Amino acid sequence: LQGWAKRWFQLSKSGLLSYAEQPEGITRGSIQITLAAVSFNPQQLLIHVDSGSSLFHLKCTEKQDFKAWKKAFQTIKDMSFETMDDALNDHDNILCHINRGVRNADLLIQNMKTLKKNTAHFLKKNYNDDGDGQAHQAIKKEADRIISLADEQKEQWHQVQNMVQHLINTNSSPIMSPRPSRANILNDHDGFIKSSKLSMQRRKSSYDKSTVSEEYYDAKSMILTSAEDDDSLDDSVHSNLSSTTEEEEEEEEIDENSTKLSNSISESFNFHRRQSLPSPAVPNDASALSIFRKNIGKDLTKIAMPVSMNEPLSMLEKACEELEYCDLLDRAAGITDSMDRLMYVVAFAVSSYASSQWRTNRKPFNPILTETYECIRPDKGFRFISEKVSHHPLIIAAYVESHRYTYWQSTRLKSKFWGKSMEFIAEGTFHVKLNNNEEFTFTKPSTWLRNMIAGEKYLEHVGEMKVVNHSTGEYGLVEFKEGTGGGLFSMPKERNHVQGLLYTADGEKKKRVVGKWSESLAEDVGLNDLTFSVIWRVKPPPCLDICKKYYGFTPFAIELNEITPIEKGKLPKTDSRLRPDQRLYEQGKVEQADQEKSRIEKKQRETRAWFEENNKTWQPLWFQEEGTDHPSWKFTGEYWHVRESGQWPENTPELW
Repeated sequence: LQGWAKRWFQLSKSGLLSYAEQPEGITRGSIQITLAAVSFNPQQLLIHVDSGSSLFHLKCTEKQDFKAWKKAFQTIKDMSFETMDDALNDHDNILCHINRGVRNADLLIQNMKTLKKNTAHFLKKNYNDDGDGQAHQAIKKEADRIISLADEQKEQWHQVQNMVQHLINTNSSPIMSPRPSRANILNDHDGFIKSSKLSMQRRKSSYDKSTVSEEYYDAKSMILTSAEDDDSLDDSVHSNLSSTTEEEEEEEEIDENSTKLSNSISESFNFHRRQSLPSPAVPNDASALSIFRKNIGKDLTKIAMPVSMNEPLSMLEKACEELEYCDLLDRAAGITDSMDRLMYVVAFAVSSYASSQWRTNRKPFNPILTETYECIRPDKGFRFISEKVSHHPLIIAAYVESHRYTYWQSTRLKSKFWGKSMEFIAEGTFHVKLNNNEEFTFTKPSTWLRNMIAGEKYLEHVGEMKVVNHSTGEYGLVEFKEGTGGGLFSMPKERNHVQGLLYTADGEKKKRVVGKWSESLAEDVGLNDLTFSVIWRVKPPPCLDICKKYYGFTPFAIELNEITPIEKGKLPKTDSRLRPDQRLYEQGKVEQADQEKSRIEKKQRETRAWFEENNKTWQPLWFQEEGTDHPSWKFTGEYWHVRESGQWPENTPELW
C-alpha cells in the first residue's frame, strides 16, 4: 500500500458509488453497492467496498463524515431488494441487448469476409476467374458494401453502449454527496488491480450471497430448502491500512510503476474483445493414427506433429485458460469458514477441466524454450505470466496475481499413446495462496482421449485429486470417475462424474460435493443425499455451433490469442501471440503455418545444439529453479517491471 489520494465520491439512490478527481470531473470508477460487501473500521475511519472485481479502500477525515457515510451505505442495503433488482435488471437488459448487437455486427463482418474469400476460391477453381470476371466483381462489390454497413453498425452500437453506460453511471440524483472534506481512496496492493473502470463490467460479486448458494437441484425426490440472502454488513472486518502521509502533495504520490500498469489495465474497457477467430477450424488431414501407432508408449511431446493436428493456442495459453472460473477463488478469499474456503478451492480445481468437453481432436502448440505468454484481465481481476522453462522434460511455469489470491504452477507435461487411448499427464503441484496467507496445493489426475482407433472419440479425466490447506491441515479428496455403460465403440452413458470428500486435519469428514466436471458441482448440505446447494456451474458457449466451428473454443479461449490495446506494443518478442506459425494457423493458412512450424523447430534444434557444444545452459528469463528433491520454478517478479519500462533484456532470444 503506497499511499492515499483524495477523490470526490458520490452515492446515488440506485446504490451506485462513483468517484472523480473533482466534484464536476469525469467519473473514474464505480461500484454497485447492492452487489458489494461493505465493512467498516470505526477506529481508523475506514470503509472497505468489495464488489468481487473491484476493491475500494475509503478513509474519512472526520468521525462525522464516517458516520454519515456508514448511514448512507446502510440505507442502500436496507432498501427493498426487489425494487433494487428491478432497477438493475432494466440496466442489465439494455446492456445485454447492446452487447448482442455489437457481437452480431462482429460476426457478420467475420462471416462476410469468410464468404468473400471462399467465393473467390470457388470461382477461381471452377471458372478460372482470377478476380477480373464480371461475377467476381459483382460479388466482391456487394460483399464490401455489406462489410462496410456492418462496420458502421458496429460503430453505432459502440456509441450507444458508451452513451447508455454514461447515463447509468451519472443520471441518478445522489442521496449523499459529501462536503469538500472528501474521502480518500487508497489504490490497491501493487496497483495492478485498479478500481477505475473495473466495475463497468457489472461483474457479480462473489460475496453478496451466503456460503449456501441460491441455486438448488433435486436429489431423487427430496425436499429442498431455500437459501437466504446475506447482505448484512460485517463490522468485524478490520484492516491494518494506514495513511502514509499527511501532506496533500504526498497523498497524490502513488507508486509510479504500479500507476502506469494500472492505467494500461484500464484501457481494457475501451475496446470490444473478439467473439470469433479469424478463420474457422481447418480440416485435420493428417493421419494421427499412423503417427501414434509408430510411437505407442512414447512421450508424444518429443515427436513433431503436422500443424493441422493443433489448435491455435499454445500450452502457455492453455495454462491461462484454467483461470476461466477464477471467481471461485475470489469467493473463497471472502469466506470466514476454513472448510468453506477449502470447498471453493476444490471447485476451482475441478472447474479447470470444464472447457475440455468441447475439444477432443487437437492439441495445443508446444512452446519454444523461453517462449512466454502474458494475460492481463481487469474484468476477471488478475494478471498472468507463463514461460516454458524446460524442453526435456517439458515444463511450463506460470504465476498469477490478484488482490485476493496468488496462484502458481510448474508442471511437467507428458502424453502417451496406449493403442486405443491417449493419456495426458500433468506432473507437478498447483498452488493457491489466499489473501489471508492460507496456502493450498493440489495435483491433477490424468486425462484420457478414448476410442482413438474407431468409434466415438471423447475425453474423460480419471483418478484422484488431493487438495490440501497447509495452514489448517484440512484436505479434500476428489474422485474423477471413469465412465460406465454404452457400447464398445460408443461414449459411456454415465460419464464425467466427480465426488469430493472434505476432511478436518484429524480425518473427520465434514463436507461432500458431487456433480460433473462438465456441468456443475453442488454441496451435499446435510451429508445425507437430501439437499444439495450448487456452488459452481459451467457457463456453456452462447452458441454451440460457433463453438464447434472454432475448434470447440469457449468465448474465453477465443480471446486468449488476441492482441488487444492492452498488449499492443507492450509484448516481448517471445510472447505466444507473436509466434508466426500459430498466428498463420489461426488465420487458416495451413501450408504457410506448416512451413513456419518446421523452420522454427529446426531453429530451436540448432540453438540447443550450439548450447550443448559450448557447454552452456539455456536459462529461463522470468522464473528460477529452486529445491533439489522436488524442484519447482519460482517467479522472480521482474517481468511486470521490465514490461512497464519497455526495456526488455538484451539476451532475450530470437525464438522465431
